[in-house]
Amino acid sequence: MSFFVRPAGSGDRYDFDGTTFTVKAEGGDTEGRVAVMEQEAPAGLTVPAHTHEGEDEMFYVLEGELAGFCGDERWTASAGAFLFLPRDVEHGFEVVGDTPARALTIVGPARFDALVMSQGRRLDG
Repeated sequence: MSFFVRPAGSGDRYDFDGTTFTVKAEGGDTEGRVAVMEQEAPAGLTVPAHTHEGEDEMFYVLEGELAGFCGDERWTASAGAFLFLPRDVEHGFEVVGDTPARALTIVGPARFDALVMSQGRRLDG
């Protein structure tokens, strides 16, 4: 594993289920420990209930507002909020309001990034 810097605006970009993911660090960069992606989601986007087996998911909301659930808990998060969604617990969310949302998505160990890169559509530039 080596040191690296991804300058602002850099990273491979993918469209995955209506959301644009920019990969900042993939599992291959971190020996599978963690992956970090910036996601941009349009207003009204809904991510249905799902579970990440053996992988924790975290969001740091940069812009917009998200609302969702994790297990029996309901939550709302806007810019500056941090969320921790533990592995093996069903969760889902939606982008609320009239503006898109942008968040850092952090997963560990890194698995979701591989799904985004293998099933998403690679975007140019």
